[in-house]
Amino acid sequence: MFDELKKRLSSAIKGIVRKEEEEIEKPLKKEDDAGREAPKQDKVDAAHDSHAEDAIEAEGTAYADAHEENAAAGHRPEQARKGKEDAIRFALSTRIKSKVLRSVALNNDDIAHFLEALQVSMLESDVAYDTTEKFIGTLDRKLHSLKFDSNNLSGGMIDAVRESLLGVLNTDKGSINLNGLINASIKEGKTPVRILFLGPNGAGKTTMIAKLAHMLKSNGISCVMSASDTFRAAAIEQTEFHANKVGVPVIKGSYGADPASVAFDAIAYAKSHRISVVLIDTAGRQETNKNLISEIQKISRITKPDATIFIGESTSGNRIAEQIKEFSKSVKIDGIILTKLDCDAKGGSAISISDITGIPILFFGTGESYDALVEYRPEFIADAVLPNN
Repeated sequence: MFDELKKRLSSAIKGIVRKEEEEIEKPLKKEDDAGREAPKQDKVDAAHDSHAEDAIEAEGTAYADAHEENAAAGHRPEQARKGKEDAIRFALSTRIKSKVLRSVALNNDDIAHFLEALQVSMLESDVAYDTTEKFIGTLDRKLHSLKFDSNNLSGGMIDAVRESLLGVLNTDKGSINLNGLINASIKEGKTPVRILFLGPNGAGKTTMIAKLAHMLKSNGISCVMSASDTFRAAAIEQTEFHANKVGVPVIKGSYGADPASVAFDAIAYAKSHRISVVLIDTAGRQETNKNLISEIQKISRITKPDATIFIGESTSGNRIAEQIKEFSKSVKIDGIILTKLDCDAKGGSAISISDITGIPILFFGTGESYDALVEYRPEFIADAVLPNN
């Protein structure tokens, strides 16, 4: 997951680090070249020092004689001479160390070229334009304000990019914690918690609901699945198959039955059996299908869900944001779950979808097993798309 984006960002960071290291090495190379001439100069210095020492010795003798004469005459002698100061020639390695340890500020051109490379990388990896611009603007201001340790340019650049990326990923707009909501409702006796799922065809919605059922059961929370997709062929059997695999009950009707009535029966079953959570599956539908959109509105009115979750494919790219916006016109969406993140080499929608819709991502599906479910954390994405420090 995120392989393509990670490769692009790593290449951009390595490019600017390599350029800055070359800038640091230029004056060192000049000093190194100059140092190769040092032996010849040392011979000249040595000859000069030899003559100087002879002169100083003679001068010292003369001053000594003058001192004796002046002392006899009662005069204070002037300082005969100053001590000879040696010119210290540092070893090349010492001079390199003194320069490499300094901090480095990136110039405007380097920053501009680096940001352009990042911008292209993110747009080509399906990150939305507005989200990319927000990220680039934040990073631009940061890079102009920072100085980097030239011993760790790469680490400093990665940290700067990571912090700016987290600024985009950390959003509290409409924030919801599904596990927190369920636990709080159970504690307050407000059960069953009703969770309605919707989304386009083929997004892996039923399988994701089964993963959530498995997670709840593993946490000691009882749940029931409602097979309210009475439209698609074999949908009821699929829901029943997954429910049996994870070991939770399923309420089903017949094909062509009113999906809202099946969901209503599942809620009644949960109440009578003291089951904490009802997971309501629905038929996959495109945002342009007005009849099916009206149907989901009806289910929502009857079941009065505590949370309505949109399930979509991570591989859909920017199109998923448009789907969510259209669904949101008909029913309030509280959270997003992205499936098939393990198949998404770009990963752009995972970065930008919450930013542009204002709806939080709750979970990622990362594989076929029921355990392949990852709770959303901004740090998870940042660590996945950036090279190791």
